[in-house]
Amino acid sequence: MKSEAKTQSTAKTVGTVMIIMVLSRLLSLFSVIAYTSFFGTESIEINIYSYATQFPNIVFTVFGTALTTVVIPIFASNLESGNKKRAYKFADNVISLATAFTLGLSLVGILLAPLFPLMTKYRTNGYNFAVTALRIMFPIMIFYALNYIFQGILQSLGKFNMPAFVSIPSSLIQIGYVFLLGDRYGVKGLLIATFIALSTQALILIPPILKTDYRYRPSFNYRDEDIQKAIKLMIPIIIGTAAYPLNLFFNVTIAANLGEGNMVTMLTLVQNLVSYAVLAFIYSVTAVAFPKFSALAARSDISEFKESVVKVLTSMFYFLMPATAGFILVRKELLNLIVGWKKFTPEDVKLASVLMSLYALGVVGMGVKEVVDRAFYSLKDTKNPAIIGVIVMGVNISVSLFLMNIIGVYGIPVAYSVSILTGAAVLLVLLRKKIGAFGGRKLAGVIVKIAISCIVMSAVVLTITWLLNRYTFKAGLVVGIVQKVVPNVSPGIISLLQQVTDRAIKLFVPAVLGAIVYFVSTYVLRVEEAVDVTKKLKVKLLKQN
Repeated sequence: MKSEAKTQSTAKTVGTVMIIMVLSRLLSLFSVIAYTSFFGTESIEINIYSYATQFPNIVFTVFGTALTTVVIPIFASNLESGNKKRAYKFADNVISLATAFTLGLSLVGILLAPLFPLMTKYRTNGYNFAVTALRIMFPIMIFYALNYIFQGILQSLGKFNMPAFVSIPSSLIQIGYVFLLGDRYGVKGLLIATFIALSTQALILIPPILKTDYRYRPSFNYRDEDIQKAIKLMIPIIIGTAAYPLNLFFNVTIAANLGEGNMVTMLTLVQNLVSYAVLAFIYSVTAVAFPKFSALAARSDISEFKESVVKVLTSMFYFLMPATAGFILVRKELLNLIVGWKKFTPEDVKLASVLMSLYALGVVGMGVKEVVDRAFYSLKDTKNPAIIGVIVMGVNISVSLFLMNIIGVYGIPVAYSVSILTGAAVLLVLLRKKIGAFGGRKLAGVIVKIAISCIVMSAVVLTITWLLNRYTFKAGLVVGIVQKVVPNVSPGIISLLQQVTDRAIKLFVPAVLGAIVYFVSTYVLRVEEAVDVTKKLKVKLLKQN
């Protein structure tokens, strides 16, 4: 009974965190959509903005992940051993040293900012604006570091909701700027709004930390035993996690040297669309799974550790394989609805839809890599993820350079997907060597069933999409209701309502029906996730009756 209650509590926590993170990611996505649609993709300023934001994102992913991955196990292990004083002293040192380090890194970045645009075509066009943009963006690294440390502390104390909530206010600030001040201050103002928005991610975590009994006291004891341990763990983690953001930065840098003026913004948009959609699920699962992995590894309960890893991996495949298919199947409909307005042209939609399909091929690899990385970290093994990170980066760069000569810009997302899938596959092999067989055959069987269900789903979605595209939906009911409420509504508003309704129907009808078909198919094939959901629904219905 106790185990069952604990399982239900964990499931409830994951569910709550997932809902918050999905909302958070949707708002982040909408903020990208807002400024992309508003400013378009052609201007040199919006492309420089997209380029400049990549620099703090590298720190956000690399040092942020390293801090979280190190803070949680060390901080949590001290708490579990009853040594709260030591845990809090460790937190004091981490906050102080990380702030000092990122402050120094920001100052170096500001001083070296004039050098970075020289690697791109911005050295001759938009150079001064590029330097200014970089100098505004670099100090965000300080807040990124604090954000991740605060998240690690709160998660270790069992508080998962606020860490999942952090990007909601920042997204609202960016969205508010675009609609209220975008016309007046343009992309230059967007840079300032972005700085303010991203800074709030750390600041809003201070109140929930103050609700605990932890109080920060400045301490710079880098010789502390736990700090030395953390530094040793962080170095290989930094190397391993650097692959993802450096790959994206490499891709954007290549795009910044292409003849097409809008390629940086286009690639950034597509990367964000794909990553925001799937990382909400991936991070909500790993945020809860990693502490569990760490606890099982600390108890040397390898049997349950293997079972837990397989369970999480199965969930990744169950959700991310159909997500990949979905991105490919409804790519044009999705982009038409969310960004195909104002300055985002039909030609932009066509190009972005192809890029999205190619990036989507790596979605499953993203999920698997995140899970297996954390499995290794919980086992105090940071070497293997670091090695794979270097391999992933090398594969991405070499394949990109090779394919660029054959298929042009499309080689960039293909290379990224190939590299991330390669890294995920090798990590699985290394994990098997590390802990022994952990249900690979069972997992392979589930993947086959999921693949069959995805094929069935794809056939249904393609058929429905073909049928819907033969018609234009005029939204008579919606227009009629609006005209009754607002009798003198302008023809422009009516036309917009008709377009939105038509595009929404062509996206959501096949997407929803496809999801239903996928779920039913996996249930028929007895995939555990679908069976469990069905059982829970039956129990709830029986209780209501």
